[in-house]
Amino acid sequence: MKRKAVITGLGIVSPIGVGVEEFWASALAGRSGIGTPTQFDASKLPRECQIAGEVSTFDVKRWMPGAAGRMAGRFSQFAVAAAKMAREDAQLDAANIPPERIRVSVGTSMNGLTDVHQPNFETFLDRGFVSPWACLEYPAHAATSHVAIDSRARGQATSFATACAAGLDSIAWAAQQIERGLATAVVAGATDTPLSGCTVMALHAVGVLPKWQGPAEEASRPFDRLRDGLVIAEGAAMVIVEDSENARARGARIYAHIEGSGNATEGAHLRKVDQSGDVGGHAMRLALAASNIEPRQIDYVAAHGNSMQDYDSAETAAIKQVFGNHAWNMPISSLKSMCGQAFAASSAMQVVAACLTLRDQMVAPTINYSVPDPACDLDYVPNAARSARVRTVMIHAHSLGGLHSAMVLRAG
Repeated sequence: MKRKAVITGLGIVSPIGVGVEEFWASALAGRSGIGTPTQFDASKLPRECQIAGEVSTFDVKRWMPGAAGRMAGRFSQFAVAAAKMAREDAQLDAANIPPERIRVSVGTSMNGLTDVHQPNFETFLDRGFVSPWACLEYPAHAATSHVAIDSRARGQATSFATACAAGLDSIAWAAQQIERGLATAVVAGATDTPLSGCTVMALHAVGVLPKWQGPAEEASRPFDRLRDGLVIAEGAAMVIVEDSENARARGARIYAHIEGSGNATEGAHLRKVDQSGDVGGHAMRLALAASNIEPRQIDYVAAHGNSMQDYDSAETAAIKQVFGNHAWNMPISSLKSMCGQAFAASSAMQVVAACLTLRDQMVAPTINYSVPDPACDLDYVPNAARSARVRTVMIHAHSLGGLHSAMVLRAG
C-alpha cells in the first residue's frame, strides 16, 4: 500500500514578508514587494534593469549566527531560514525521527552566482585574492548542504536545477520519497537570489524584462493586457513533507495532502513558448491522473503567471484545454504580481500560498490587473483577495526551456 505524503510545516523568505504570517498578510492585502533594488547599483543600467522584487528585511544573524552565516551565500542563507521556519512550524526537531529517515531536496536556478560575481570577483580584480569559501558556497548544492546540516538530516540530500519549476519538482520528489517508504520526513523547497547587475543585464539582453514606464510596483501584471515582461526577484520557500501516518501519530498539523504531480517538456526552444497550451495542459492532466481527481474537482489554480505576454496566454490556453467550461468557474491567481519572478523559489512560494489558501479559505489576488486581455479571459482574482471554498488546488510552473510541472494539493 502506497504511503501518503502530507505537508506539515511552512517557511518563506519573500519580497512581501519574511515568515509565513507576514507573507500571507501582505499577499491577502495585495501589497507589492517590487521596487528599486539595493543589492546592486542599477542607476546606470537601462530602466528595465531598475525594477526588482527584493527581500529588504532579512537578518541573517537571526537564522545563521556566527561565521557560518557570514560566509554562506545569500541563497543558502535564505534556504536555511525558510527551512528552519518550516521545521519549527512542523515541530519536526522534537518529533524523534531518526536522522537517517530525514531527507532534503532544494531547487535553485542561479545558485551562488551573484555572491561570487559581486564581492569575490571584484576583490580578485582589485587585490588578486578570492575567498577560499567561494568554491564551496557557489555551487547549487551548497544550499542543500547547509539545510541538511542545520536540519541534522542524514538521509539523501539532493538538488534540483529545473529553473522556475525546481521548487515544485523538489517538493514532488519529496512526496515520492515518502510514498515509496524511503523517508519519514523531507525538508523540501527552493531558493534563488539572482539580483545583480550581471544577471539583470543578461535577462535584459534576452528581452524578457518589462518595459513598463510607470511605478515599479505596477510592473508585474500577470494576465493583464499591458503586461510586457517578468520582474526579477529573490526569495526562498521550504516545506516539511511527511508520512501522513507519522504526522497523525504525533499530532502534527496537516496543511495539505500531496495528491499527485506531473511533468512535460515542449522540447522545442529555450525561449519560444508553445502557445497552444498542449504541453502545459499535458502536465496538468498527468497531475490530475496521478491524483485520481477530475478537473471539475479543482477549486483553485495557483498559476505560474509571470507577466510575459506569451507565457500568460499559453498558460491560459492550457487551463482552458484541461478544465473546459470549469475554467471560467474557478479562481486563478499569480503571486508574481506581488513578489516578482524569483525563479526556482517562485514555485515553492506557490506551494506555501496554496497551503495557506486551504487553511484559511482565502485566495490571494493578482494585483495590477486593469486592462482585460481577450487571450486571457478567465477569473484571475483581480486586485483584491477573495473568500472561497477551496478543497483542492492545482499548482502550475513553467520554466524557460519549455518544462512544465504541475501538482495537486488537497485540504488536510
